[in-house]
Amino acid sequence: MSKRFTDTEIWDKAWFMSLSPKIKCFVKYVRDKCDIAGLWHPNYTLASVYIGEQVDEDDLLLVDDGEQFEKLSDGKILCKGFIEFQYGGKLNPTSPIHAKVISILEKYNIPIEVKKVSQSFNAPSYTDVYNEMKDKLNDTQKCKIEAEKFINYYESNGWMIGRNKMKSWRASVSNWLNRIKPESKVRSESIKEKLNEIQNRKFTEI
Repeated sequence: MSKRFTDTEIWDKAWFMSLSPKIKCFVKYVRDKCDIAGLWHPNYTLASVYIGEQVDEDDLLLVDDGEQFEKLSDGKILCKGFIEFQYGGKLNPTSPIHAKVISILEKYNIPIEVKKVSQSFNAPSYTDVYNEMKDKLNDTQKCKIEAEKFINYYESNGWMIGRNKMKSWRASVSNWLNRIKPESKVRSESIKEKLNEIQNRKFTEI
């Protein structure tokens, strides 16, 4: 059986105090029987049996001049204010329950407030980094070495870039490779120059 918050102050609200005992019971029944999104699948026959008196749609929709309940296009009844009371207003899409509520409300185009949640960072594995580097650098051995350096460096500092948490490890891999490419190019050119120098020297000078 699902559990939810109940409004103990409802008994002191003017609109509720003005209702007959039958309608008060009907209001409480619908709010208790609605789903997690505040939608009630109408069954007036069953409601009448539980309450002990005949009730119908008009009885419900006229409560508080229509400020408490609304009939949706498919006949379901929306308990107004239910989301704000049960979930504190804004829904969190990272919560499984809230996500389900959001899905139900969006189906009926019911306006809702959703919390802005920053995407969590998932640290890459050595294989992730190696494969990413291999796609950008045509040097298998160097990719292995640099991937290990990358993982060791960022694991040691908690995946921070300066004072901020890393947001995209792929972008960081690209920046890492951009920093080492000039160095590799300089070394390559230096070796090439030395080889040319040796070739141009006479055998007796070596």
